Order: sequence, then C-alpha cells, then structure tokens
Amino acid sequence: MRDLDETDLEILDLLAEDARRPYSEIADHVGLTPPAVSDRIARLEEQGIIQGFTIDVDRETLHGETPILVELEPAPAAVATVYDAAADLEGVEAVFEGMDGRVVVHATVPDRDVRSWLASAIDLESIASYDVTVLSRSDRIVGVSANEFSLECVVCGKTVTGDGVTTTVGGEVKTFCCPSCEDRYVSEYEARREELE
Repeated sequence: MRDLDETDLEILDLLAEDARRPYSEIADHVGLTPPAVSDRIARLEEQGIIQGFTIDVDRETLHGETPILVELEPAPAAVATVYDAAADLEGVEAVFEGMDGRVVVHATVPDRDVRSWLASAIDLESIASYDVTVLSRSDRIVGVSANEFSLECVVCGKTVTGDGVTTTVGGEVKTFCCPSCEDRYVSEYEARREELE
C-alpha cells in the first residue's frame, strides 16, 4: 500500500465538505477516473482513515431547539455508566470523556429544563455536580490537511513516507517506515504468538 498522497488528501477534503458527492464529480476535481476514485476511497476505508459516511443535522434549525454544553462530574465509579447514558439522551450531538473523569455533552434541547432532560437517561444521584452553558453559536470544522494524515511507523515512530510499507498483522493494518521495521514487528508478533500457544 502507498502512503497518502495529495490526491488522497484532496479526496478526503471533498468528502468532508460533502460525503454525498458523486465519484464522477470527485474524479473531475482530482484528475482521475471514477473507478480510480472508488478504489482510493475503498483503500482509505480499509486503512480505517474513513470510518463511515454520515450526515450532519442541525437540530437547532430543524426543531428550533436550544444548543447547550453540559459538563457532568460523575462519581469515579459511575463515569462509564454516565458516559453511556449521556450518549442515549435525546438531541445529543457529541459526548466526550476527559482524563479527569468529567463527561461533556454537546446537545440541543427543546426547552431549558436541563435537569429533567438529564434525569430522563442519567441517575442524577451518580453525579456530584453539573454545569450548563447555553451556546450562542458552534461550528463543526471539516477539512483535512497533510499534517493530519502523516502516518507513524509502529516500530520506530518515524513519519512514514512514500517508501512506507503497510501490512495486516493479526487482523489489524499496521504501517511501517521501511521493510526492516516491518520484518522486526512481524518477527516479534510471531514469536509472542508462539509463546502463547
């Protein structure tokens, strides 16, 4: 497999702007045929760089709801439960868990009774405190740059260039800066696998 090139990045940028863009239109932009674009997108999916195509619904515009950001401070033993429950709340756009165990929820709600909304899915007894911020605006930034897609060798950590190598080891795609690092990784993997058998 080749390293990502400028054409791959341009395809990703076009898809980030509009995931429904036809392959023929992408092909016109990048100077390839539609089947070549399809092959590149399939390769990006196989590598896990593209993990799916989705839509971005603006619930505030759709339903006239209020956009909010809620920071929850769950009890340490309840972090995972609160995170999962928060993801099930109606109107949730995104859920984040901080290294300190706080859970942050970006959502749109039909009214400003956030306590009732939270209680519809989360046991409020498991939360030490929460803060609500009504958002005046928010933007989802799309687009890609070459820096975001520089792959690192899983053995030595060097940036993978055009001479890089990708192989599947144990069902997972791994990227290496050179055949030497690939051989070293595969040899260590095989040795450990034999030890476990």
